[in-house]
Amino acid sequence: MLIDMTHTITQEIPVCPGDPAPVLSKGSTITKDGCRTTQLSLCSHTGTHMDAPSHLLRDGRNLDEMPMSQFSGRATALDVSGVGPVITAEFLRSRHDDIYCADYVLFCTGWEGRWGTEAFLEDTFPVPDEEAAHYLTSCGLKGVGTDALSVDRLSGPPTVHTILMKADAVILENLCLEKVRGRKDFLFFALPMKFQNADGAPIRAFAELREKFEGERRRR
Repeated sequence: MLIDMTHTITQEIPVCPGDPAPVLSKGSTITKDGCRTTQLSLCSHTGTHMDAPSHLLRDGRNLDEMPMSQFSGRATALDVSGVGPVITAEFLRSRHDDIYCADYVLFCTGWEGRWGTEAFLEDTFPVPDEEAAHYLTSCGLKGVGTDALSVDRLSGPPTVHTILMKADAVILENLCLEKVRGRKDFLFFALPMKFQNADGAPIRAFAELREKFEGERRRR
C-alpha cells in the first residue's frame, strides 16, 4: 500500500514568511492551441519540499548532485505533538530503538491539521533543540522531516538546519504524516524535482506500508 505524504501545490498554500506564493497560470489551452499547459512560478522551497545542504552552507551539496539513494530509505514517524515546543535529546534517546535503524526520522507535530489556515504559520510547533540535532546527526540519518513549516523556530537562527546540513542530511518540511503517525520502520521515498544547482525543491513524498500490501495480496 502506497501512502501519499505530499500537499498539493495551489496558489493559496501557506509559505514561509518572505517567500513568494506560487503562481499557476494558463499556458496553452485545448480550444486555442490543441493542448493544455500550465505555467508555474514558485520558490524552490514551496509546499512539501526538501532543503539541500547548499541552502545554508557555501560548500554544501545541491540536490541534483546527490545520489538517488539519498532520497529513499527506512523511516520512523515519531509523534511529538504532546512533547511541548522543544524536542529534546532525552526524548529522542528514549526512542532510540525506533531511530537506530532508520534512515529518516519524521516528526508528527500535529501541524498538518492546520494546513491551509493562518494557524499553520504560528511559530509554536515542536522543534528539536541543539543537543537533539546533534543526537540525530550521530545516528547517521539521510534526512529529518516534519509536518510543520520548519525544524527551527521561524523567529530564530537556523541552528538545527545548519547542524543537520553539516552532516550532509536533507531536511523535509510540510509533510503529510497523519496516516503514518507512530509507524516504525516503513519504506519512505522523497523524490525532489531535479534542476540545476537545486538548493531545495518540491518533492513527491510517499510511504510503502508492506504489511498491509502483503496482507491484501494474500487475500486475493
